[in-house]
Amino acid sequence: MIDRVNHVDWGALVYLEMFVAGIAAGAYAIAAILELFGRGRSPIARAAHLLTFPLMAIAGLLLIVDLSRPERFWHMIVQSKTLFPMLKPWSPMSLGSWLVLLFPAFAFVSFVDALVDRGMFRLGGWRHGQTLHGSGVGPVWAVLGGLTALGVGIYSGVLLSVSQFPGWADAPLIPGLFVATALATGMGALLLFTALGRRTEPVDLQDLARASTMVIVWQMLLLLLFVLTMGRTGFEVFLTGSTLLAIIGAVLLGGIVPLILLRFGAARLRPGTAALAAVMVLIGGFLVRYAVVMGPQLHG
Repeated sequence: MIDRVNHVDWGALVYLEMFVAGIAAGAYAIAAILELFGRGRSPIARAAHLLTFPLMAIAGLLLIVDLSRPERFWHMIVQSKTLFPMLKPWSPMSLGSWLVLLFPAFAFVSFVDALVDRGMFRLGGWRHGQTLHGSGVGPVWAVLGGLTALGVGIYSGVLLSVSQFPGWADAPLIPGLFVATALATGMGALLLFTALGRRTEPVDLQDLARASTMVIVWQMLLLLLFVLTMGRTGFEVFLTGSTLLAIIGAVLLGGIVPLILLRFGAARLRPGTAALAAVMVLIGGFLVRYAVVMGPQLHG
């Protein structure tokens, strides 16, 4: 039996929030990379801009509801007595709270920018064909927003690693695994969005299929290294019971199946095949988050 260092009670809402926020962070980071390559207005980048803010709104709501006193959520970023900003650079929880606040601000502007680019409305000189993304300022915005996105993708993994809780403290690659999972699920969400879109171009599916294949392989390698580098306590809590089943499911459903669909079916990839592969990737990412967050709590 593992001797618990401290009590942790992170239930379904917590890992669901981590999962949703990871998708948003991964999708936005991919859009930021596209921006740097001059494709800030591409269909894939615009899909990311449309998806990210709604997903972060859902993640924020889940985080607030999980608090024992939801109406006091603002205490994580503002001192209750002085109302001054509260930032503790040495605290992953404090940094994470600010990242969860700042990232949706970048995502919201990009969300509005995508709507403007679709011609849904205009704001002065901000109109279709003259938007933030795809302009000279776009790369700067992409770098800043992309960094906050990666911060959101990694901070929860860092938070687990420094908790000193048996299992989490014995698995040094949790932050790296969370970044890989964020990018994989972000790519999966974009692939699903594109596959279900009415104006899907075959070239977009092909590009996403190739990129998704590389990200899935990277995630599987990180998952393997995560298992190989965990300590004895990690083996006891992660490789048993429902947690072990979740990891096996992540490898099969989130790795092998979508790789077969995307890699070996690439020459005749169709929207239905791409959508199925995307759903498998999302399920695999969810199982990874479940295993990492719940394993030490269930079997500790």
